[in-house]
Amino acid sequence: MSYENFITKILNIKPSELLSVMSSSKKDGSIILKVRLKPKECYCPICNILGKTHGYYQRKLTHSTLVNRQCIIIYEQRRYKCPECGSTFSERNPFIDTSERVTYETKINVLKDLKQPENTYTSIAQKYNLSTTKVTRIFDKHVTIKRKPLPVVLSIDEHYFPSSDYETKYCCLFMNFQTGVIIDIIYDRKKNCLIDYFSSIKNETLDMRTLKSELDNFKYISIDMYDTYRDIANIFFPKAKVCADSFHVLKHLTDDFRKLRLRLARNTEDQTLKYLLVKFRSIFDHNKNIDNEARYNKRLNRYVNLRDIRDIVFNAFEELRAAYELKEYYIRLNAETKLEEAPRVIDEAIEYFESSGIEEYEEFYKMLTNWREEIINSFTLINGKRINNSYMESKNRVLSRLIFNDNGFKNFERARNRMLYCLNPDDTFRL
Repeated sequence: MSYENFITKILNIKPSELLSVMSSSKKDGSIILKVRLKPKECYCPICNILGKTHGYYQRKLTHSTLVNRQCIIIYEQRRYKCPECGSTFSERNPFIDTSERVTYETKINVLKDLKQPENTYTSIAQKYNLSTTKVTRIFDKHVTIKRKPLPVVLSIDEHYFPSSDYETKYCCLFMNFQTGVIIDIIYDRKKNCLIDYFSSIKNETLDMRTLKSELDNFKYISIDMYDTYRDIANIFFPKAKVCADSFHVLKHLTDDFRKLRLRLARNTEDQTLKYLLVKFRSIFDHNKNIDNEARYNKRLNRYVNLRDIRDIVFNAFEELRAAYELKEYYIRLNAETKLEEAPRVIDEAIEYFESSGIEEYEEFYKMLTNWREEIINSFTLINGKRINNSYMESKNRVLSRLIFNDNGFKNFERARNRMLYCLNPDDTFRL
């Protein structure tokens, strides 16, 4: 590759456009390219008369193609003068069409890197020899993501977000269950914020002929068991079926079982049993392989596998055995029940948990009773997939990494755009 071809590749221009280029370097390794382009026909923007060359002026531009060192373009931009009206104007600038000093190429590289949640504004600034403020300004100017159309099946969830410039600890996310696309993110999950948000959508999209708005698109709403979400659904989407996320139902169950295990560990005077309850808590996990090869246990003074340990604990605590069997029973019915069977199965589950006499399960059967209809609705299948918020939870993991890497976000609007930009593959920037 010739020197000129190499330079034009770096500058992202055609070799035929280049008139002259001179390169130099500084002690810090940065490269300076002094560039002049071939003249083109330029017409006066006022009277459309062909202009004549009227000298040059230098523009200093930051260019990021060579990311291992700073690259500065000294662009000798040609000025023209109109022979008719005497006004002056500049030739078209292939590097940037504004008065900024950062080239298109630099901006594109910055914006592409910001698509990855592990990259921070600071790390990208260091990579491209820019200030962090400049990187955030580039992002703010070129990434503005609008709300997507509301879907047929909406998933609602929240994410811990204590650093926002709003007085809130949780932002609220809306996702299209069928596509996995995040529809929007708002700064708070409180009822007044949600009312304002959906009221605004209703007012903006209301068709006066049909008296329907975009809110009428909803047929199903998937939520965790946060009363505010159910209240909002009943107010704004009364015809939609509200579905309680099965992941959160199971989390209540496993949390209650854990509380029982810890209560038994606290109250027993047998130190060996206390040790087994705390050390081997995984033996109570669903689908845990407990038929492993026996190993010598010093505390028990014999060879045991995980099943042996669980049997020891169950023999000592019949209540724990009963609680475990109830837990496994609900996990199985959660996985196997069909929608048409759900009312009967859930009613049976409520009866079993209520009559168990296990104090920690009081919370669970009351939750099943309070959220009965929404739990039954959650057995609905859409294109063969049960309605739930599991995909939303995977998005939350990306958000956690994004917020951690950026040490929290202070400016919510910027944070919202960055979240949507990173979470949705099709959300992009505009130059």
